[in-house]
Parts: sequence; C-alpha cells; structure tokens
Amino acid sequence: MDFSFGDYQKGLQRGFYKPPINFSPYMSINIAEYKALEEEHQKKNHDIDDCFKELYKRVGWDYYWKVYPIQNRTLNYAQMSFPAYKFILPEVLTDDWLAIVDWHKFQRDHALHQPLTAYIVLKILTGGSDTRNTLKINGETLLDLCVKKILEWDGTAYILKYLQSTYVEGFGNANVLFENNPIAREFWKILFVEAAYLAAVFHDMGYPWQYINVLNSKLAHAGYPVDSPTSDAEKIINVFGERLLFCPLNGYRLLDRNTPSTWQNKLVGLAAKALRETHGLLGAVGFLYLNDVIRDFPTIKVRAIRQFCVEWAAMAIMMHDMSKLYWGNNIDAAPENSHLRLNFDTDPLSCVVTLADIIEDFERPSVNFSSDGNTTATVKYDSPCKYTRVEWENDATLKLSYKVTDNARVKKESFVKEDNRKYFDMQHGYIDFSPCGIGKIYMDVF
Repeated sequence: MDFSFGDYQKGLQRGFYKPPINFSPYMSINIAEYKALEEEHQKKNHDIDDCFKELYKRVGWDYYWKVYPIQNRTLNYAQMSFPAYKFILPEVLTDDWLAIVDWHKFQRDHALHQPLTAYIVLKILTGGSDTRNTLKINGETLLDLCVKKILEWDGTAYILKYLQSTYVEGFGNANVLFENNPIAREFWKILFVEAAYLAAVFHDMGYPWQYINVLNSKLAHAGYPVDSPTSDAEKIINVFGERLLFCPLNGYRLLDRNTPSTWQNKLVGLAAKALRETHGLLGAVGFLYLNDVIRDFPTIKVRAIRQFCVEWAAMAIMMHDMSKLYWGNNIDAAPENSHLRLNFDTDPLSCVVTLADIIEDFERPSVNFSSDGNTTATVKYDSPCKYTRVEWENDATLKLSYKVTDNARVKKESFVKEDNRKYFDMQHGYIDFSPCGIGKIYMDVF
C-alpha cells in the first residue's frame, strides 16, 4: 500500500477521500459568540484572501497550488466540524511558512501534512471509498479490529463510563450501542472513522503555542522572568480536568474517590511538562477551547454522541505527541511514565492517528537557499520524501518504507533509527499494536 500526494490527488479525481460528516455539525453555535470572535479576527486585518496572497509571494507557483486547494477543502470541512478554524488559519499558515524556512535542523510544514495525514487515516481504515484496499492484519481490516477492541469494554471501559456520564441515553436506545451486535459494530465504525479524521486534520495545531513555550524556555535561561508552566497546568486542569482529554494522563481512567491524595500534584507536574515539551496537549486544549467559546450552552441541549466526537478527537490530538513525556529524557532507559503508552487494547483511536502521522513524511517541503554573494538569494522548495510504502509481511510484521532523494538519505536514516526505538521497540516502544496481531513494526529508507 503506497501513500503519496499524487495518489491523494488521483483519489480525489475518482471521488475518494471525502470527509466523513455523519455526525457533524457537532454542536449548536451561539451566533453572538461567533460574531464576537469574527469581529476580533477582522480587527487584525489578516483575512484569508490576504493570507494566501502573501503566501504566494513567498513560496511560488508549485508549492502554492498544492497548499491552496487542500486548505480550501479543509476550510469547507471546518465549517461543519471546527468553525473557529477560519479565524486561526492566517496565523497557522504564517507560522507554517516560518517553520519551513527556519534554519534549525527540523524544518516542518503542517499546511499539507495535516490534511495528508487525514487522507492516510481514510485510506488505511476505509480504502478512501474502496473497502477492498484497506489495511488488513491477518485478513481482518484494521477498522474491524479497532471496533472489536472498543466493544470488549475492557481497556476501553473509560470510554463507556465517560459516555454514560454525559447522559448518552438520550440517543435512542443507547444500550444497543454498548453491546457487541451488528448495529453497534456499524455505529462504532462510522464514529471511529469520523473521530480519527477530525483528529488527523487538526492534530498539529499546537505547534505555534509550542514555539512560544520554547522561546520562553530560552528566555528563562537568560534570566528573563516567564510565567510558570506549573501555574498554567493548574489552570488547565481546573478547566479541562474532567473532560475525556485527561483520561490518558490519569492512566486511562476516570478519577474516583479512591484516587491517592498525592496524585493531583503529580498530575500537575505531568501537565506542566507536557506544556513545555510537546504540542499535543497545547493543540488539544486549543481545539477544545475554540469549540467551547462558540458553543451554545446551556440553552441548547448537548447532543452527547456528537460532542463525544470532539472530545475523542481532542484526546487523540494530545496523545499523538506524548512520546517525549512517556519516555522522559532518555529513550535508552525504561520509560518514565509507562501509563502513557499507546496500547491498541486501550486507545485504538490514538494508535491509528499516531501511526498515520508517522507514515506521512512525503510532500513535506524543505528549503534550499543559495546566494550570489551580493543582493540576490534564491529559495527552492523541495520534498525529500516522495512516498511511503506500508507492507504487511507474513511474519506478523508491518514495514514502513520511505522513498527519499539520494541527498536526503543519510539524514532520514538517522531519524528512522531513533524513531524505530522510540515508537516501535517491542518491549518499550511508545505504540503497542500487538493486541491487534502486529508482532513488529519497523521503519526503513529506500
């Protein structure tokens, strides 16, 4: 199974990869709050048309005509799924361009990367629209295996308890949805694909906030006073601590009266470190907040299943980038926070979104600069990785192979060596797919 920008475009021409919108819109919008947010956005004089014009000046024809259509599709999708996205898109594209032309070692785009990660999610789960071409493990589709684990309600018991706490019985005969029957399996397939797609499209929106935290850490070393991330963590826990988002930090459980009195301090420490060192928690909180700020509440009754899509996606947005918190400072030692490991038994959604994020390394531009030594500098955008191949091998191995240009091979091989240990080490890797029958996952370069 190959994944590439060209394959994505061919699929679109055939009517594939349409955003799943069975449950959207996910909430009722408070028109007054939405207008207030829109007015604040207009005051900044950064409208979307101007944003794309400025992007075109900086990147030229080829890259622009990759970004513009794909972000237009994302904007159309966001109208029903994440309405506030239009207000942050100009800054997202600006920060994205700055990240691409940055001279640090890790240049990264997200304007293409996030929608292409969503394309991968659809292809491995549904084939895009052709169920014959989904990812299969030992003859079973990955989507079927995900739903099977959910409906066992063993490692996923926290999902059941969370839904029950939101009065989901308002959704018809809710008990039918919690039993392993044909209706429930079909329902959870649809819901899983929708939540996975929603998470994938917006999974990296925390990067601008992470940049601010990185800058703060540099200023702190210089003796410049910055706000304490611990106090920020306390505020976030006070506001979002009872949402599904915090279940993984609590060991994939809802806290109860048996929670140790010392846990709150440990949780604040974990959240503070996540705010400093990852973009996952920042992105998830931003995603939830920008939905909450325009949501009509309490005058409109919350539609539990639809809101659950948002909550579940936010959890996957957070968990796709928690490997650093899981490992701590040394990936050659035992993990510092083993309860954060992504296990297919417990969190198949985050496993799938994180795997798609790892697969999507193609069409991510890097920039080459050259100068005539006087007044002219030439900028060339290129994508070192051309496509990714995913192969299921007979010895229960999933192989991820990256086709890269010759001059990018050495650099990519160094990343792959570390990532194989970080994500897929059979004993301690951040992601454990073994409960679905995958004995080993490894990355390679060709």
